[in-house]
Amino acid sequence: MDEDTQDPTNIVALESYRARMMATRRGNRAAALFAEADPERAIRALPGDELYYLLREDDPTEAKELLAYARAEQVQVVLDFGLWSGDRLSLSRMEEWVAVMAEMPVETIATWIKGLDTELVALLLRKGARIYDLSMEEAPDELEGIGFETPDRSFVIDATGYTAPTESAGDAGAEEAPEAPVSAQAIVRIIDALYRTDLEYARRMLVGARSEMDSEMEEMALRWRQGRMADLGFIDAIEALEIYRELDPATVKIGELRPGTRTRPSGAGDVTEAGAPPSPLQRAPAILAEELGGSSLFARALGRVTSRQELEEIHFALVALANRVLAADRIDPANDQAVTAGVRRMRATLDLAVEYLARAGGRAVDEDRAVDAVRTVAVMRLHRLGVSLLSKVRGLARALVRQGPFAAVPELDLVEEPEATVLEAVNQARPAYPALLDDPPASGVRPFATLGEIARVAVAVERAAAAQAMLLGLGVRPQHLLPEALNDVTPADRNAIDTALLARTAILLLAKDGLTAPSADTFRPLTPAEATHFGADGSKVAGLPTIARRILEGVEPPGLGTAAREVTDRWLATLSPLEPVLVRGAASPRAASRSAAQPSVTGAAKTKKTTATKAPAKAPTKGPTTSSKRRPPR
Repeated sequence: MDEDTQDPTNIVALESYRARMMATRRGNRAAALFAEADPERAIRALPGDELYYLLREDDPTEAKELLAYARAEQVQVVLDFGLWSGDRLSLSRMEEWVAVMAEMPVETIATWIKGLDTELVALLLRKGARIYDLSMEEAPDELEGIGFETPDRSFVIDATGYTAPTESAGDAGAEEAPEAPVSAQAIVRIIDALYRTDLEYARRMLVGARSEMDSEMEEMALRWRQGRMADLGFIDAIEALEIYRELDPATVKIGELRPGTRTRPSGAGDVTEAGAPPSPLQRAPAILAEELGGSSLFARALGRVTSRQELEEIHFALVALANRVLAADRIDPANDQAVTAGVRRMRATLDLAVEYLARAGGRAVDEDRAVDAVRTVAVMRLHRLGVSLLSKVRGLARALVRQGPFAAVPELDLVEEPEATVLEAVNQARPAYPALLDDPPASGVRPFATLGEIARVAVAVERAAAAQAMLLGLGVRPQHLLPEALNDVTPADRNAIDTALLARTAILLLAKDGLTAPSADTFRPLTPAEATHFGADGSKVAGLPTIARRILEGVEPPGLGTAAREVTDRWLATLSPLEPVLVRGAASPRAASRSAAQPSVTGAAKTKKTTATKAPAKAPTKGPTTSSKRRPPR
């Protein structure tokens, strides 16, 4: 047992720490700060990234109250998060944040501005105003925005703001000038505050903002920002992709790391007036604390860690991992929806890794082993383990789409549902689990969270592979599906062509001739007369289901027996009533001059690709609903 857990006094300390962790839930963090004996000191002690997340979580009134206490260094980090969209400054965000800054007292504005990167301040001025140096030029008589002549009479500022002016809602018929953006007034107030507090600095800033090029200033401002973001864990996107590098799952073992020996940032053990260190989760989006307090396997295991030191170190590691996920996936920290999705995907990936280690060779999940996995395996390695488990099923899907027997016919998507949806969800950079495989089935996708979900997707991919292999056994070849071979098929008919339709056509051809195995070049569209011979329900061929089963069992691919039998049951269920088959177009009197041997899709009814209501473990239910095809990414 760890030394920390043997000391009874640690029970109180740990409860205090857990309380602070739970205080990171949305809406509680700001209240906890203002409840401190010295709120100003507590707020000014916050890291800049923590302050940013607090500002985004609170209502505007409380956010401004928090920001009023902030130091210039904190405001710089807040703007690093808030002003940028990718590697470009966002005008709409500049409109919002500059307006907030301008509402502060004059001394606060000046202190903040002088503490920001010079290039960023110059861009804030340049992008929202035109600066006229009266020693070199005259200002125009009519300005586009709000005019402001500096107290030293050296400059005239034409503040236009960052967004287009809004039309004034005046009396009907009255001609009024558009109302200037709020940021235009904010820029004037900021320049005035600089002149009131530091005349020389204000002059230098205006001269620099007027003379420098936007592109050069933005590039330099971006470099400063990237350096600070890297210090917070938001490293370069290419470097951050290390968390998605695959590894051999067999190389990850419980016990790799001695509990309590993880590396923590310097100063991480600072103690607040309340007597307990601040939770590392406060330096991350609130959604991270919410996910770690849930009922997932990783969250349950983390909740059973009893050492405060271990818990604190794991939380620091999770915050660093979350930052790397956002950086690697190029997620804007200001995009709450994307951040939530990224953090949930990260937690689900950790769930996969912990379950893999807790099962110990396929057995039931051992909750104690899950705790050991969380305590003794680095969080980054757990994440890479989960990614590697997902990569196995994604590799199967990608191989089928890119190298399958019918990959040479990209014009047609032959995969049936639900496998088409599965391939689309899995065959992407960040694989997702299709809820269509749930029981009951649902729409949409979500992150993989259990090994069972990976297994269900693998079975679906195997069914898609078995269906294509069986088509080859039935005599269907890629050349039969090239555009010239289906020259007269309409776009709607093309959408209906899938493995099931082609299999039905091949089965009828073989049954007509009394064959149980195809010969060379057997496959072709049926003639109208042949289609009439079989009838709308296939009842004119005695024993068709029995014949068809014998044919399909003869083409089952080795190694995919279970998947092939599921495909066989699915296809047999579509023979009575007979669903669409490939039939040559019948010649009409008006089109007598054209060849009557052009293929079209006909049958009981022309339909688009059908979607099963759930993933069939056995024969699917009849009467599937129609839906459009989906093509998995290649």
